Amino acid sequence: MMGESILFEIDRGVAKVTLNEPEHLNSLSRTITEGLEKALDRIDQDTNIRSVILTGSGKGFCVGGNIKEFPTEMNALQIKDWMKSASNLALKLNRIEKPVIAAVNGFSMGAGFSLALAADFIIASENASFGMVFNKIGAVPDMGAHYYLPRIVGLQLAKYLMFTAKKITAQQAKELGIVLNVVPESELNTRALEIAHQMSESALSALGLSKSILNRSFTMSLEQILYEEGMAQGLAFSTDEHKEGVQAFVEKRKPDFIGK
Repeated sequence: MMGESILFEIDRGVAKVTLNEPEHLNSLSRTITEGLEKALDRIDQDTNIRSVILTGSGKGFCVGGNIKEFPTEMNALQIKDWMKSASNLALKLNRIEKPVIAAVNGFSMGAGFSLALAADFIIASENASFGMVFNKIGAVPDMGAHYYLPRIVGLQLAKYLMFTAKKITAQQAKELGIVLNVVPESELNTRALEIAHQMSESALSALGLSKSILNRSFTMSLEQILYEEGMAQGLAFSTDEHKEGVQAFVEKRKPDFIGK
């Protein structure tokens, strides 16, 4: 446990992080932001953790920033600095060398939508909904929304979702490629765990290297990607996971990467 605002548990190498201020629909309060940052730091450093599930308690995954905590007396430069804590979460999720699954259980609005997009996969319950609703309060999408959304749905649709602040259902989000799976609410945790455990059985060092390249691939040329792949392969081939994988292939058995 990371405090009352963030619940933290580990199940067979899967870290489950739950935003736990359901009375506020898990808006990004100072306590949730600080707790989530601590949880991600622990996940990054703990070699026994091999995959991550990020979810929310109650009816909301996360409805974005806590308006009651918004600065009212700051100038533009001060607000830019104030934004660093939320922006840092997006960076940590992007750089963490373990697969992250957002299990979206309800409302995913504003920065909460951005938070889900920063995960590697989104699994949503049938009652989940999504919205880039920043414009409704005269704000700009943040926490990496301008990076992730156009990469997933294309520039035109990203503009439409941001400019109109349109809310979409879980099924609509799946049709746009935002969501991987839509499941009944009662099956959300089970489905997220299935995927997380599947990922946790992978060669984690190779997976982390691949995630790093993929997250930068839209800004690199083919030549740069080929170079990055060569460097990554050099690192991957030097690991015990690679040796186990080759040995398992030769012996015609399933590789055991855990603990390698």
